[in-house]
Parts: sequence; C-alpha cells; structure tokens
Amino acid sequence: MKKALSLVAAIGMSTIAFTGSAQAVEVQPLSATGCTGNAGSTDGSGSVCISVTGTGLKVDSVSLSKKSNNRAWTDYAQIDFTDGSGGYMSATVSAARVETKTVGFKWGLNAANNSKVCGYWHNYPGTKACVTIHS
Repeated sequence: MKKALSLVAAIGMSTIAFTGSAQAVEVQPLSATGCTGNAGSTDGSGSVCISVTGTGLKVDSVSLSKKSNNRAWTDYAQIDFTDGSGGYMSATVSAARVETKTVGFKWGLNAANNSKVCGYWHNYPGTKACVTIHS
C-alpha cells in the first residue's frame, strides 16, 4: 500500500509541475499591432503603426511609429485610450526621408474591455492607427 501511495504522489507532483509550466507560458505578454496609411503617400502622412504589449486588459506598453519614404518630417505623436483612462503626447521627433521613428511609453494599467488605444501624428490626424483591447 505504501508503494502505491508513493506512486500516486509522484504522479500528482508531475502533473502539478506540468500544469505550472503550462501556466507560465500562458502569462507571457501578448501584443497587437494596428497599421494605417502608406509610406509612399505624396502628402507625407506615411504609414502609422500602433503596437500594444500586455495580457488581457492589462496594457504594459504602447508605441507608435511612422515611416515616410516620400519626404523628411518633423512631428509629435498623440496616443489615447478611448475609455478615457489616459494618454500620451511625445516630444517632437525628426526623421530623414527613409527613416522610421517610434515613440511610446510604459503603461501598466488595465483598460476597459473592448476599448481601443489609438495613435496619430499631429500633422496628420487623419492617419490614425488603433488596436482593440479585450480580455
């Protein structure tokens, strides 16, 4: 009887160890990216991409990038959460004709389910990239 209990305990410990490993993989930060625009646009608006890193409703960080192959540019970015939980305005950045510039911030807070985080560059507010946050 003692041997049977040891075997069950060993199997149970193996199962717990396996479950713990599987859970550790599931909590790795997930990310989403949304893009809009076109780097070759003649108006210089470029392509704009927003990237969000986090798990579920928790947003760890947000970044916004812009690339314009058409011309050099100087601008600053705005990132907003549609649930009103916050936002970010970058410093002014300048880019050469073929350069991609990225700005962002660490957030570390929860957003409302199905809310969005959107970003744009002030000279081109019509080129806005968004990502939906959901659990």
